[in-house]
This record gives sequence, C-alpha cells and structure tokens, in this order.
Amino acid sequence: MNLKTAHRLALCGCLLLFGGVGKTASAQTAAEAVQDQGARGKQERFREFLEKVNEYDKLRNAMRGGVPGAGKKATAEQIQKHQEMLAQKIQDGRKDAKQGDVFTLDSQKAFRHAIDRAYSGKRAQKIERTLAQGEPVKLDLYINKPYPEKIPTTTVPPTLLQHFPKLPRKIEYRIVGHDLVLEDTESHLVIDIFSGAFPNAPAHT
Repeated sequence: MNLKTAHRLALCGCLLLFGGVGKTASAQTAAEAVQDQGARGKQERFREFLEKVNEYDKLRNAMRGGVPGAGKKATAEQIQKHQEMLAQKIQDGRKDAKQGDVFTLDSQKAFRHAIDRAYSGKRAQKIERTLAQGEPVKLDLYINKPYPEKIPTTTVPPTLLQHFPKLPRKIEYRIVGHDLVLEDTESHLVIDIFSGAFPNAPAHT
C-alpha cells in the first residue's frame, strides 16, 4: 500500500467516525425532542415526582380510616373535624417529612424545564400578569404543617398548569412568592415546597 492510498483510507475513516458521532448526537437530540412532546413525554419527565405524590395519596387514603367523613351534606363543624383529625394522622404518619421528599432534585429539574418552556412561549406575559394579580402575601410555610387559613392562595395559571403533571384529587399546586408549593386541600397540610421555582415571579411582600 502506497502512502497516497493509506492517506485516503485514513481520511475515509475520519469521515465515517465523525459522521457516526453526528448521527448519534442527532439521534439524542431527536429523542429529547420526542420526550418533550405529548402526554407520554410529560409522564416520563415527571415519573419520580408522580411516584412520590402517589405515595402520599396512598398514605392519606390509609389515614382516613377512623376519621369521620365529610360528604356533600356535612356541616361546617363536621368538615372542620374531618380536616383536623385527618391532618393529625397524616402528620404522625409523616413525622420525618422534610423539604425535597416530593420535589426531589430530579423533579425540580423537570419543573424548571416546564416553567422555562412556558415562559419562552407567546403566553409568558399572560402568566406574569396572572401572578402579579395574585394577593400579595408573605408566608412562612413548613413541611407537614397546615397552610394558614384565611390567607389568599395563588393558583397556577392554566397556561402554566398545562406544562405540569396532573395531580390526584384534593392535592393542588400553589405559588407563594417565588416558591411552588404542593398542598393537600383536604387536610390543609403543606406536602412539599420547591423554593425558588419562580425566580422572576412578581415580588410578594
């Protein structure tokens, strides 16, 4: 094999190598793009978060045993008693609960990605206006403790909510200042807090 032939073979090998790397990178980009689309992509990104939320929901269902019901015809007193008894049982069952149990690091990345996507769209200004219209409150919230009563709550705007995973019944997202809060609306307990989820949110003082 002469020198010229060897040089050509080496050049072809380099082209094949870089071509393969390019195809791999393109395949990875395409896979990420597919993951970002549709319900299945959302389900996968928030898989760990949904597992943790469902664990909480199962615990809450188990804790309802022995707690007086609060159906549609329940009085205000009965509803209050149901809420307080259920809250106490859940607190006992989650006595070691701490921030980040549900909003894990991977889950926070997923929510950050969803929030960034929502804010990069055409409706970003609408989201900001909705947040700005919320009642200005400053709350000191604690995991596994009650969300303060008679305090206005800022729910997640629909244009942003569509990027978040669907929650079980009576569990809702709240926005408090720059934080994303998960609240059990049946027991009124704070399940978890993602601090700084909305760094550009209007200041609530």
